[in-house]
Order: sequence, then structure tokens, then C-alpha cells
Amino acid sequence: MFRPSLVIPLVLISFFIAGCGEKEPEKKVFLWALQSQALATSVDYQELIKFSKNVEVMSGGRLQITPHPAGTLAHGPDIFNAVSDGKVQMGNGWPNWWSGQHPSWAVMNAGPFDFMNLDASMMFFFAEGGTELANELSLPKGVIWRPAWWAGMEFGLTSKEPITGLDDLKEKKVRIGPGLPSEVLAEAAGSFSIPLVPEEIRPSLQNGNLDAVEWTTAAGVMDLGLHDLSPYGIVPAIWQPSVLADFLINKKAYDELSPDLQAILETAIRSYTLTTTLIAKTKDIESLKRFKEIGMTLNKWSDKDIARWREASDKIIERYKNRDEFSRRLIEQKQAFKREYDNYYELFGPYE
Repeated sequence: MFRPSLVIPLVLISFFIAGCGEKEPEKKVFLWALQSQALATSVDYQELIKFSKNVEVMSGGRLQITPHPAGTLAHGPDIFNAVSDGKVQMGNGWPNWWSGQHPSWAVMNAGPFDFMNLDASMMFFFAEGGTELANELSLPKGVIWRPAWWAGMEFGLTSKEPITGLDDLKEKKVRIGPGLPSEVLAEAAGSFSIPLVPEEIRPSLQNGNLDAVEWTTAAGVMDLGLHDLSPYGIVPAIWQPSVLADFLINKKAYDELSPDLQAILETAIRSYTLTTTLIAKTKDIESLKRFKEIGMTLNKWSDKDIARWREASDKIIERYKNRDEFSRRLIEQKQAFKREYDNYYELFGPYE
């Protein structure tokens, strides 16, 4: 029997159900800034743009990261403080740049006669506790640390005048990264180490405030156009044979992300690490070929110079070991893995 009194409640319920089915919950959107150390034209910065787009697509637009090239929101070593203070949510630089935060950052990156191949460094940080060690230093400052990409063996020094060995560097003004690289160079050569950020390097070389420049790899030299000003080079970069860049993430901002967004970010970082490392190294090969084509004169360190580098390095490393407990633990863990790596490759190294 039809009952008119039921019509209105049933209609209301139908509208309510229909409304619930059509209305989706609002998605919270996170807008992050990422301050990089890299120039906009560099391979690693161009890959950061792709990284940001990947994160946005994988997150359905819920996490949007805007990268900023060198010197935009924070400069050089100040990137760490910018991330720590929440001025930016992410940073991208080099571990030795953070040595002002704690002296152990100076030996976190690859120093002279440290890991001689980038795969050894990758294994240490991904599988042998290196990332955990780095976070022991960063987390008290509210910063999560992750490897970014490996430049591997850096190029060396470029200069306007020929440099044939360490004696030619005595009392010369050399742009080199802070921390262990600059300390060992000063000890070995008696030169003046000047840790300029990338946007300052070319102008300083042009106006005569620098005699020689260390800036990452062959592709890095090409990106800055240093080969136009300095037709001489001495290789390789003994001070950093397997150098890596890093990501800094503001911990408070990271903790605000849902677990799926955190997983997306971590996955995108790993993808960036592998892709950028491999692409950048192919660019190094291309750049070195170009240097030879334009007639750049390249010298190599002599055996005598390498012995002096090793003596200086051992002295500085021992100083760090005695400086604090963490530095000693970090150095000893790296050295222990290096011995295992070297022992393995005595049997399974190149046979050509």
C-alpha cells in the first residue's frame, strides 16, 4: 500500500547518497621550494626540473616542488641553514659545504685516496650505513639527508698559465671546495684556497682574483665556460675522486607529508640519483673530447706529486680522527669498507 508520508524522507536520503557519491574530499597540496647549488644550464639542474615534474605527476599534483638555481634563495653553504630554518623545504649541495655545521661534514664526501670509484661510494652510502651516519649529523638540525648524485672523479684544475705540478701552485690563489679538499691542497702545495660558489668563479677568474679553478667535472668546467678563460689543466682531481652531491630535506615539512607522498619523494630521489649520475658522466666524456679538440693543454700529476698529496692527506685525515669521536668513527667505517672493496676487486677488477 502506497504511503505518501514516506516520499519526502526517501527523496532526501536519495539526494544525500547521491551527494556523497559525487563530492570528493579536498586534496591538500604541498608547495615546496628546492634551492640548488647548480647553475640553471647544468645537467644536474636540468634533471632537477624533471625530478620535480615526476613528483608532481606521481602525487597527482599534491606535492609540487619548485627548483631554484644557484644563488636564488640561498647561497652555497647557507643552503643548509635555509633548509634547517624552513626558509626552503629542500636543498641540493655538497656534503663538504656543510663543514661549518660540524667538522665531520668535511670528511663525509670523498677525500684524497678515499673511495677511488663512484660505485664504492654508492655502495657505502646506500648499503653500508653511510646515509645513516650522515643523518646523525643532520637530524639534530632538523634536516633529513639523502645522496643526490655522484660526480665521481672530478676534472682537476684549470688555469690561465700552465701548471705542471704542486710546486707551480705555491702561494697561488685556487678556487676549491671547502673542508678536506682545500685543507689538503693548502698542506700539499702551500696555496691559498678560496671556496667560491659557482656563480662567482668565472668573474673572479676573469678579473685575476684566481690563478686556478677546481669546479666539479669536465662537464662542470664546460657549463661555466672556464675552458674559454683557462686553456691549461692538470688532472685528475686527487682531492675528491668519488665526489657526491646531496639532498637536504626539512624534517618538519617531510613529516607533514602522508606516507604515500613520502614514498613518492623517496622513489623520485633514487631515480634522480641514478639518472643524473649516468647522464652527467657521459657529458664528462663528451666535454673532455671537446677540450682536446679545441687544444686545451692537459698535464698529469707526477709520481712525486702524488706522494706529496698522500702525505698531506694522511696528515689532515689523522687530524680529523683526533678532532672528535664521530669523525673518527666515520673515517674508520669508510676505510674498513674500502679495504673490503679493494680486496674484492683484486680478483674481479678490469682484465684489459
